Amino acid sequence: MIPMLIWFIFIVLIALLACLAIKFLALRIVLALILSLPILVSIGFCVLRRSPVTETNKPIFFNNTNIVSERGEAHGLVHENTIAAFRQAKQNGADTIKMDVRMTKDGMIIVLRPDSILTDNATYTISETHWIQINQLNVYGGNNGTILSFDEAVSWCEANKMNMIWHLPDFSGDLLTYLRNKIMQDSLYSKVAVTTYHSLVALKMRCTDTQLLIGLVWKSNEFSIQNGTATGTMYTAWFFSMMDSFTYWGVRSLLVPSFLGVDFLVTSVEDADRALILESAASGIKTIIYDMATVQERNYFAHQMQLPMIVDDLVELLGTTSPASASNNSNRKSNRFS
Repeated sequence: MIPMLIWFIFIVLIALLACLAIKFLALRIVLALILSLPILVSIGFCVLRRSPVTETNKPIFFNNTNIVSERGEAHGLVHENTIAAFRQAKQNGADTIKMDVRMTKDGMIIVLRPDSILTDNATYTISETHWIQINQLNVYGGNNGTILSFDEAVSWCEANKMNMIWHLPDFSGDLLTYLRNKIMQDSLYSKVAVTTYHSLVALKMRCTDTQLLIGLVWKSNEFSIQNGTATGTMYTAWFFSMMDSFTYWGVRSLLVPSFLGVDFLVTSVEDADRALILESAASGIKTIIYDMATVQERNYFAHQMQLPMIVDDLVELLGTTSPASASNNSNRKSNRFS
């Protein structure tokens, strides 16, 4: 309701300017600029837009990506983003591992979900802390409490013939350079995709590398709802609601994905519909579904629509079992792409 009111006010202001422009030259110039803005935006879109990957690495990656494990299978004493969790994911049927990639202050690449580590004595922000300090922290407790290094995670996936999705919660030019060098060094263009929920990050990655498979993570209530709670106050909530409206329109119309040149959309099951999936495929943009919670959703999107799915609990959703997953499930469930 409030976004519609804002558009109404905007249109009224344009009408007032048009009336005043009859008398004042300056207002006529301003009005001409405003009315020519859509034309300028259209020209800029056509000139600056990027293209998705057209190389053979794209079909190879998606032909071998069906079940993506969200940070591995964390059951019992096994924690997410660890080799043990990755091993359980493979045992339970996953063919791809999605991991969170971060960089420390001194340039060490690690696999960790949160942006900081809280201990009894202090809080360590990953981007502001050296690896030598982080490596000494017992993050997960027990005998295997150290953080997994990125190279170790990649080596395990390569040795076990697992595809990878590297998710970038944060971004830096040095991090992208390292990832590109790793992909070229190990010939991983057909085995790796990179995801982000920041449009500018996706655009920068596409401008830097035309072969890298890039995915945009999005959700229709990304700005207005955080952790199940409405964002902002009664005075600012309209802004976040309007941001969600723009995001939904931009993605649903495929203007944003087409401009960025992304290869696939990582879409919540709540926002996925047949029209969006088919229209994206017609534009060369794949779809990966996440947040599936029921067997019915799995049957529809994975079986009928034949889409890859990101799953945080393979045992629960797929009904697979393994000795390692006999314990109670823990360390999971919410904020999958936070």
